[in-house]
Amino acid sequence: MATTSYEKKDVWHYSEIAEDEETARLMPGFEIQYIITDDTTDNDANAVFGHCVFPPKSQHFPHKHLAAAEVVYVIKGRVVNGSVAEDGTITETECGPGMATFVEQRQIHWTRNPYDEPCEFVFSYYGAPSLWKSAYVDLTEEVPIANVEVDGVLVHEEKVDLELAKYL
Repeated sequence: MATTSYEKKDVWHYSEIAEDEETARLMPGFEIQYIITDDTTDNDANAVFGHCVFPPKSQHFPHKHLAAAEVVYVIKGRVVNGSVAEDGTITETECGPGMATFVEQRQIHWTRNPYDEPCEFVFSYYGAPSLWKSAYVDLTEEVPIANVEVDGVLVHEEKVDLELAKYL
């Protein structure tokens, strides 16, 4: 849950959003602001919009949102966006400026920065108005992913258990 109380308004600059302790625990060292949420804006029941800078060599581990889909759009730098298909196939894609990634509700996914420069991107959830209401499930232990560079697209040989991978 957010620990900061905000006066609700329709327009925000990301610098106005304080770091949330639980988010900092999940993503240590990241600059991340959940800008548009039900905590910051009136009448928001279904969407989140945020801004993030991933430092070099950082990683947000595998997880899923039981109540929301997600989009990530890279502004500068590069990251690797990974996901698991329902058949258990693990795919990771190198994403640079101007690239967007869509993740379905309940789909396992992650973002990591194995490169030497920071990556700035924006993200949104559809179906829930906050990280916590997206029904976030941490899968760090169940889907271990190494923070290695990817050139283009990498499809892993190993697969995730089908029960865990199911999202539709």
